Amino acid sequence: MRKISILFYALIVALMPLSVSCELGEIDPNNPPKLVLDTYELNIDGGGGDISLFYALRNPVRGGEFEIVTAVDWISLKSVTPTTIVLSIAPSNVNEERFASVAIKYPGLEPSVRVSVLQDKQLLNMYRFEVSDVTHSSCKVKYIPTDKGVPYMANVIDAEYFRQSGVTDMNLFIETEMSTYRQLAERNKMTLEELMGRVSPQLIYTGDAVREFVNMKHGSTYIAYSYGVTFKGNEYTVTTPMHQISFEIPMPNMYNVSFGISSQMSGSMASIIIDPNGWDGYYCVQIAYEGSLFFIEEEGGIYDGYVKSLASNFYDQARKAMAGGASAEQYLRSTCYKGKQQLNVQLESGLRYMVIVFAVESTDGAVPIIRSVPSFHYL
Repeated sequence: MRKISILFYALIVALMPLSVSCELGEIDPNNPPKLVLDTYELNIDGGGGDISLFYALRNPVRGGEFEIVTAVDWISLKSVTPTTIVLSIAPSNVNEERFASVAIKYPGLEPSVRVSVLQDKQLLNMYRFEVSDVTHSSCKVKYIPTDKGVPYMANVIDAEYFRQSGVTDMNLFIETEMSTYRQLAERNKMTLEELMGRVSPQLIYTGDAVREFVNMKHGSTYIAYSYGVTFKGNEYTVTTPMHQISFEIPMPNMYNVSFGISSQMSGSMASIIIDPNGWDGYYCVQIAYEGSLFFIEEEGGIYDGYVKSLASNFYDQARKAMAGGASAEQYLRSTCYKGKQQLNVQLESGLRYMVIVFAVESTDGAVPIIRSVPSFHYL
């Protein structure tokens, strides 16, 4: 990582004859051990790693060993060779620089030799993500860790989770996620380590990984994320900060369907007639009252966000029904319509209403989705 000057190599050579001439096993108070390092200041990036301090030791003690003393837990002594003291620096998990002082001790060495360590803030590129093969319901994500030997979580989540939950602290997100997996492990009479071992490599990977995600919600923003994590029994240790990237799942291409909608009022009873105009599939009919989420003024017109919100609401209702055991066809038959229809609806007086109609479709039994720009009619 660092170049050592020619002068320091010369110093090692100069000290070596002295090291073999000392009386082994004894410390001469007039010639105590003396340690010289190639540097006494380390500037480390946020990724940490194993850092070698090149040293020369005069008057070594038989059986003497190096040790380090520091007030922080992110620095440890990894190994010692005849020419190097190797410090292990953990990756930073904070968004600012951090400093530590390390005392290197050796029998008879007074005072100990001190090394200052300044580490940069956490790396922002410990994981890279490549999103590809994006459709309105699926995608592939390639997870590329900087450290190929660190096990890590590889997953995606609907960004709506963060809006609804209010979670903004990613450490809290990890804690919540691991708590969920721990509860699942307990229900299956396993430890967290056993459970995560079984789902590896579906969730936990080492090295580059590619995951394919299906049944995603069209028109939604998703977040691909990773963080290093290890398991022991029911405990886990987060080894790297959480990294993430957001991406969009597009709306499907809309069919050119325009529904004919007319109505007749008899008191507070509305008779609504819907003509699919050649569309032979299922369609959804929704009635929104003034002031409700999906009511828009006639002059407002349709905008992308409105269609996405409408599509998301329909998708969520269908997915919930299917999670309860209904098939896509059963859900469509029970909640949607085909062909020309006349619907009689009791309305509350004093409110304005709008009728919203759009084509829907399920492919190969998947969750039904919106397939046309909605048609409107005001009551």
